[in-house]
Amino acid sequence: MADQQTPTPDAEPKGWCVCGQKVTIADAEAVTLSNGKPGWQGYCPECGSPLFAIRRKAPGG
Repeated sequence: MADQQTPTPDAEPKGWCVCGQKVTIADAEAVTLSNGKPGWQGYCPECGSPLFAIRRKAPGG
């Protein structure tokens, strides 16, 4: 039986930018909020605005 791996459909962190687009966060760094929740920090590759997104659990995880 073959080993099946379920690829994550959205492995790269994405966030909504002020330019109105959902973009992949450029130079994304994993950060931890003061309340202990994980997040991503980086910038928009389209306009250069700083971006922040809260990391979510993987589906089924």
